[in-house]
Amino acid sequence: MSRIHQIAPEVATGKAQELLAAVKGKLGLVPNMTRAMANSPAVLEGYLGLSGSLSQGSLPAKTREQIALAVG
Repeated sequence: MSRIHQIAPEVATGKAQELLAAVKGKLGLVPNMTRAMANSPAVLEGYLGLSGSLSQGSLPAKTREQIALAVG
């Protein structure tokens, strides 16, 4: 089974490094999913943009987290 290589923030370069640093600054850690997305900085940037936009919605943070857990 092939696996997607995860980029460690310490060895990332360019745009991927910037984005992973932003994730770490916001969350205090870099989740595995974002490390995998860092293989394509465009994908990671799009995901972070979508996440940011969705966080501006009308649902409270607790409700959004409960929905994310139920869906996951």
